[in-house]
Amino acid sequence: MKLGYACIPFSIEERTNKSFRLSNLSKERFYQTTQQNIEGLKNILTWNIQHDIFLFRISSDIIPFGSHPDNKFNWANDFKPDLREIAGIIEKNKIRVSFHPGQYTVLNSPKEKVRQQAMNDLVYHCRFLDEMELDYTHKVVLHCGGVYNDKLKSMARLKDILSEVPKNVLSRLVLENDDKSYDIADTLEVANHANIPVIFDLFHHRCNSPTKKNEYYWFKKSVNTWSKKDGVPKVHYSNQAEGKKIGSHSLTISSEDFIEFYNKYKNYNVDVMLEVKDKELSVLKCQNLVNDGLSVKHRTDIWALYKYAVMEKDYSLYKECSKVINSDINITEFYKIVDKAILMPINYGSFANAAEHIWGYFKNQATQSEKKRFFDTLKQRDVKKVKKILWALTKKYNNEYLKKSYFFCY
Repeated sequence: MKLGYACIPFSIEERTNKSFRLSNLSKERFYQTTQQNIEGLKNILTWNIQHDIFLFRISSDIIPFGSHPDNKFNWANDFKPDLREIAGIIEKNKIRVSFHPGQYTVLNSPKEKVRQQAMNDLVYHCRFLDEMELDYTHKVVLHCGGVYNDKLKSMARLKDILSEVPKNVLSRLVLENDDKSYDIADTLEVANHANIPVIFDLFHHRCNSPTKKNEYYWFKKSVNTWSKKDGVPKVHYSNQAEGKKIGSHSLTISSEDFIEFYNKYKNYNVDVMLEVKDKELSVLKCQNLVNDGLSVKHRTDIWALYKYAVMEKDYSLYKECSKVINSDINITEFYKIVDKAILMPINYGSFANAAEHIWGYFKNQATQSEKKRFFDTLKQRDVKKVKKILWALTKKYNNEYLKKSYFFCY
């Protein structure tokens, strides 16, 4: 079971989605930004490999305005060496990549202009993968679209449009159920008509499920839509954010929920995309949750990541975590405490305590003005400003230990 994440890393200062205003589109700006995005992708993939992450979703913005008619640059030719280099990294390390165009890529719109824009967008995404000469296991994920006051008619329109999609695009296209309009039964009906695979999004299914049959039934139905040329079936996994509207993704994956999911589906060969705000950090967490043989060093490194994020919420939970991490207790118990702490609201007393602990790393290096600014801001009880100051000091004094801290990630 490969685990992956989408687009923008949470703790890594690399991006593949740098852009600019369309009004500022120029050859120099376009090529400079595209090069930055491509270098960002190389660096992200390298980091992922080092951490055994072999599933990744590339940002649609890697080529700025990739499907816009004003973009007349021959990026595919000009960046061909870079694209082949990335493809080499992907193929050598058996990484699987994908795209997931956004909410405005709607193939079944009743408006012809919107449909054409959506088609252009799909062509662009598939071209990027085609130019890397990657096989058809590397997919472009799409939702069925809108209902437009007549779901059956809208589904019929989507079936008709999919029959007109270019062959190379259809070979990469997969449909995903959504959390409001098209449940997994609807999605399977359309996908089976077009003979393309379905990604089963378990979270969306729990928000919007057919009245008949259970989750396991729909999981198997979706998995069976994948042929050999499509590769290992993919599923999406996430949790509901507490206190947010239904369908909002959580900050981090729930340890208990993931273990339940893993035990239920571990005998299936599937790739699992985690759709969660803390991205690669949840992937690492879930990898650790199913790893029975974590070394003492590995456990210590895990604690280093979370210790100040826990301390800023509740010092008693910090002590609990410290006790568990330095024992033979299963790592799942540690993550349960971390999950609890992360979801807690800020307690300023606890936060100030954690902030002063972090300040201790700089007290012998920082200038008097930096010291004054830190303590003055701490008295103002402004969490964001205090974190901003501490992060600036972390970078200025190049503290590698703190750079990896979850404390600065949200």
